[in-house]
Amino acid sequence: MNGRAPIGIELVKRGVVEESDIKVALEYQKQHPQKKLGDILNILNLCPQKSLIDAMGDILGEKVIILTIDDVKTKENNYIDINTIKSCKAIVFEVIGRRAKVCFADTSDTNAIEKVRMQLLKQGLVMEKYLTFETNIENVIKSFENKEETITDSGDITKLLDTIIRTAMEKRASDIHIEPLDDSIRVRYRIDGELISVANIEKSKQTQLIGRIKAISNMHQEKQEAQDGSITLYSNYNIRVASQRTIDGEKFCLRLLKKNDGIKSIFDLGFPNDDELLRKTFDKRNSITIVAAPTGQGKTTSLYSILDYLNRPEINIVTIEDPVEIRVPGINQTEIDEKSTFASALKATLRNDPDIILLRRNSW
Repeated sequence: MNGRAPIGIELVKRGVVEESDIKVALEYQKQHPQKKLGDILNILNLCPQKSLIDAMGDILGEKVIILTIDDVKTKENNYIDINTIKSCKAIVFEVIGRRAKVCFADTSDTNAIEKVRMQLLKQGLVMEKYLTFETNIENVIKSFENKEETITDSGDITKLLDTIIRTAMEKRASDIHIEPLDDSIRVRYRIDGELISVANIEKSKQTQLIGRIKAISNMHQEKQEAQDGSITLYSNYNIRVASQRTIDGEKFCLRLLKKNDGIKSIFDLGFPNDDELLRKTFDKRNSITIVAAPTGQGKTTSLYSILDYLNRPEINIVTIEDPVEIRVPGINQTEIDEKSTFASALKATLRNDPDIILLRRNSW
């Protein structure tokens, strides 16, 4: 027997399956070596599904669930991106407070588990691991993919663009990329720092789609050179828009900025729960801290959390930002506009007795 035989033996001992069932499963496994024994027993329907998953959980020391789409209480791939869902065979099916319940098809795959755990930790979530059958994971993924197809269903350009934007909001995307290609228009979302392809739109809709984006973002319709705009149609979001001319047409990037987004605790972001260490690191009389990272990796979230941690009545915190993305009570925040520069704002700030200064320019 191969390395999976001990589980088979345990299942026989517990009366879940017969020895003949294990032999049938092992023959099947020779033709499908990538399949695990428990999944094969389920696929071949050699024993009751509930008895099998409960016994496997007991043997492996794992929490278990027979996952169905009805068990998924989260919005599609809201917490981990679709590429990670497929490669790690993992589904976040429920989030309660700061605890995320995650189903895995293989709880022995430490690389997959660590990748998911780190993605959730960036969002201040602690992972609670569950085991399910691989076919359950595959069925939920198919359901997700069927929902994503609705992006391209509409023949109405206004409704199509609205669906693209609202779906991005539901999935917690930081950016939307609308990119003309040779034979289609590709739509991608940046979620947790990674670009995820979500739809391909017919090339015939390109002119109308570009016209609609420019119309709602106050851009010049005739101008095809790079320009900036903004969309203010959505009550909970400010959306900054930038265009760029490419050989296949105008590409657009929409940056989604949630209004009045709450500040996360610095400890929820994964910083060590050590007040003395954090004070020593951030609360210095003379120092400069530089925060740099790729788009969507949490620079702004980290900076605001650090300011919130340091904020107290006896110190004067001043920010100079382009733009102010989150308002923090008790902190003096300055926004750069056409009438001011970082140099002039910093000069004025230094005359106002600051204890801490934040300089933040969006990489946009």
